[in-house]
Amino acid sequence: MVAAFTAFGAAPAWADPVVEDRPPISEQADPLASGGSDPLRDPQASASPEVADPDDLSHSAYVAPFREARSIEYFVVAQETLPAEAVDAVRGIDGVEHVLTVDAARVLVDEEAMSVLGVDPSTFRNHAPEPSAESDDIWQGVAEGRIALSKDAGTERGLEVGGDVTVTGGRGDVPLEVWTHATSGIAGIDALVSRETAAELGMPEGNALVVSAPGADPWDLYEDLGGALGEDVSVQLVGDAPEPAGDGEAVPPTVIERVIANAESQLGVPYVWGGTTPGVGFDCSGLLQWAFREAGVEIPRVTHDQWNAGERIAFEDMERGDLIFWRSDPTAPDYISHVAIYLGDGMMLEAPRTGLDVRVTPVRTANYAGSVRVHT
Repeated sequence: MVAAFTAFGAAPAWADPVVEDRPPISEQADPLASGGSDPLRDPQASASPEVADPDDLSHSAYVAPFREARSIEYFVVAQETLPAEAVDAVRGIDGVEHVLTVDAARVLVDEEAMSVLGVDPSTFRNHAPEPSAESDDIWQGVAEGRIALSKDAGTERGLEVGGDVTVTGGRGDVPLEVWTHATSGIAGIDALVSRETAAELGMPEGNALVVSAPGADPWDLYEDLGGALGEDVSVQLVGDAPEPAGDGEAVPPTVIERVIANAESQLGVPYVWGGTTPGVGFDCSGLLQWAFREAGVEIPRVTHDQWNAGERIAFEDMERGDLIFWRSDPTAPDYISHVAIYLGDGMMLEAPRTGLDVRVTPVRTANYAGSVRVHT
């Protein structure tokens, strides 16, 4: 299997599944495993995300009530519809409790490529982060044809709740109302729509699975998923493993200095959502991927996966070049949402958010999730 989620082929792929290179599955591990501190929670983190206007709901589509919180250990995606026998085989894996079939594609939202899932609101809501899982209004709006953007995609792109966007898929343009900003909890997913809307957009049908197996060993489960689904299916670890796994050595200090010099060369460059271009714009993880790559070290593109790119380090043991992570998305309190690089002496370098440039600033401890020393 390929450990991944972004586009097969050229980007943007018109309603094609999108699968981005991810680290080996053995490197996808627990955020707090090697001395990382517990995140400091935002006091407003438990509030349900805002929706556009509940009075606009017609309740023409039935949405089942929230039943129980269910985890997501793995997200898997293929280019085409997964065969029924393969899905049944996943359901039969020891330790697997729930499997949801969803639709996954890369489409354009107001001319910007985004990764979108088509879901059944009645079932997917049980796997969503707590602040949105219990909100009937969120899932009713999705069921009735609105789009739920992630908090990052919505706020950083200025796509306001209640506004309209044009979504371009394999069957042309479809206007949709932005119903809410609510992160799905699956790294790299920018938006949710109903499966009916996904079909209208021409997205692949049933080409992805959400797998809940809270009691299973993640590495054994990975092997079992490979046996059930085959090598062409991409796999993303969503849940935390009990301990980090994988070999490799820490990036040496001489290389770290080149990484930091690269990052410092971009001071003053604007934050751009999804940005990866030196001198033009970066988002937080795009900046660090570029800085490491220019120094000859490959790290993943997505913040969640950079978090799994090495050894967890206690806050007090951080050294120059370590990566610092935060959980600061109030719509998904357990989600890793930001990364910076530590410079030493309590300072860090980051691409913060829209409206701010790449900058050096004191390390923030609010919502701190943990630190990672990158390994090769």
